[in-house]
Amino acid sequence: MAKITWLGEDTQEYAGPSFTFAFDRKFPKGEAVEVTDKDMIARARRNPFFEVSGVPGRPPKKDEDDQNEG
Repeated sequence: MAKITWLGEDTQEYAGPSFTFAFDRKFPKGEAVEVTDKDMIARARRNPFFEVSGVPGRPPKKDEDDQNEG
């Protein structure tokens, strides 16, 4: 099963929030959340604030995913 982890938005001066809401889910900073939705996994893979684990294969390229949405 895939797990998505929100990496947070910390800077050198600011600790950032402890959680975020994305893809209709709550993601605590640094905690893996199990997901099965393939679209959610694909979107998280393209987002630099998220890390996806437990999914074989390479992340889709931006232009490949856009072709599948239309």
